[in-house]
Amino acid sequence: MSNHRLWSRILRNAAALARLRVLECLNQGTCREAIGTGAGGDLTKRFDVVAEHTMVTYLERFASFTLMSEEAGTKQIGAHPKGFVIMDPIDGSTNVSHDITFACIAIAFATDLEFDSIEAAVVLDLFSGTCYHASRGGGAFREMRSICPAKKTPLESSVVGVDSGFPIKSLQRLSEKTDKETIRFTRHFGANALELCYVADGSLDGFIDLRGVFRGTDLAAAMLILTEAGAAVISEKGLEIIGQCTNEARYAYIAARDDQFARTLLALAKEK
Repeated sequence: MSNHRLWSRILRNAAALARLRVLECLNQGTCREAIGTGAGGDLTKRFDVVAEHTMVTYLERFASFTLMSEEAGTKQIGAHPKGFVIMDPIDGSTNVSHDITFACIAIAFATDLEFDSIEAAVVLDLFSGTCYHASRGGGAFREMRSICPAKKTPLESSVVGVDSGFPIKSLQRLSEKTDKETIRFTRHFGANALELCYVADGSLDGFIDLRGVFRGTDLAAAMLILTEAGAAVISEKGLEIIGQCTNEARYAYIAARDDQFARTLLALAKEK
């Protein structure tokens, strides 16, 4: 078994264990209070720490690595770290805090803090337990089924995720009635990493977040799953997404079933 496939299996086990611990904590009613501010700048809830601690404790049994987390920031785990574990322990914390059952655990292993260095990735639905995973060169999967993006459909029939922080005027332009084809169906569920996996498996035709605030730690795992599935991801300038998977690096992006559709969405979003 190749190293990245081994890491994919280890990450899946770590995320599954973290999910169990978080659900136990939530069922006991002791997990939703804020206990500080994470390295990413957001309030840290107890369930964030439970997820992070569970995964780190599990992973350090197998390797020494450098942790890059939205909560703990950068931290050396073990005496001789090789590679990076990049995680958003809980993506969709606001949903969890309000008993909205849409959130996920996002975790990746990389040889360096660059998107093209990510070797394995897992996005695990916190509530349903559905696991998206990928290893570099090995494809992307939902559970054990290989996934790919949606087939081409007319624009007016496409379903597109749009982050709720998207500028209202731009959102209106996406769906306003004109002589041109427009998007009739937009969605946002509140956990971008999981919604990006919906693009990877064809549930969504695209996802737009042009705010420029999405962290590299949040995007890392979903990025590999998207690219291994064959989806397109471009920046707000229509370029390939390159850069670091850190809390400090922020990104605006469009993910879509193919490059042509990604550029169609970008044009619509920026249309005057």
